[in-house]
Amino acid sequence: MDDLKACSPFFFARLSLLACLGLFLSGCMETTAPPPTPHRLEKKVSPAPDWVIKIRQDEKEGNFPQALAELENTRNVRERNLWETRILKKWSLFDIDRAKFLERSGHADDASFLLEEVFKRSPEFLTNPPSSLTPSLFKKFLGREIGENQELLAIRQLTMNDLLDKEEKKGVLFDAYIHLTKRRISEEKFHYAMLDLKKAFILKPVDPEALSLQTLLDLQAKKWTEKGYQAFADQNLHKAIYYWKRAQEIRPEDKSLPENIHKAQNLLEKLRKIEQEQVESSPDGQNIRK
Repeated sequence: MDDLKACSPFFFARLSLLACLGLFLSGCMETTAPPPTPHRLEKKVSPAPDWVIKIRQDEKEGNFPQALAELENTRNVRERNLWETRILKKWSLFDIDRAKFLERSGHADDASFLLEEVFKRSPEFLTNPPSSLTPSLFKKFLGREIGENQELLAIRQLTMNDLLDKEEKKGVLFDAYIHLTKRRISEEKFHYAMLDLKKAFILKPVDPEALSLQTLLDLQAKKWTEKGYQAFADQNLHKAIYYWKRAQEIRPEDKSLPENIHKAQNLLEKLRKIEQEQVESSPDGQNIRK
């Protein structure tokens, strides 16, 4: 009994500690209720305006002019510009597909004309062509430009993208310069014709068509040179100078032509001085002509 009394404080303290530990462990093992699920907000999608629905329908039917007309129903300038850009791009892509069909059907001219309209509507397609634009279609378009005396424009458009490879570009450039040479000759702009023909020779030095044009220009220069000599013999110095200068446009390397021109100009100056002296020595001050 005395032993029990002696150890009772320690015994009860131990029991209290075990009881506290049990309560702690039981509290940790209790399951906690899950947090409440947050309320999900559903986004309400407002229906598209009538004009948007009509535009989409027009685009689906390929009626792009009508789709552009529907834009008048919106007052938001920014929204209108965005939709206009979208419609024009879709229209141009649609026409490229039509042009490819025309090309396959053997209507190359119609296909080229349609592609011209595409570039007018979407000029960015020249610098950044879509994948649907084929090199063959673009080449036919450039050929049409050249045929319509838009050679310089075709040359500039050729350099704006890399649709054609090096040899194809070389061929288009040559065709442009040859066509330009022919047009210059028909307009009697022989100096420019020679410059364009030289550019063609750089691309194809022995091309038969280029050589034929060179022969034609040489014959014209020879004809004018002979007319100059005939006019000089007839003492028509003004005409002689005119013909020799025209020949010089084609043959700038011919040293005899500037010499002849200089000789005729010196004679004209001497004649002018003689006439002036006659006027000054005349009693009534009038020009005396023999």
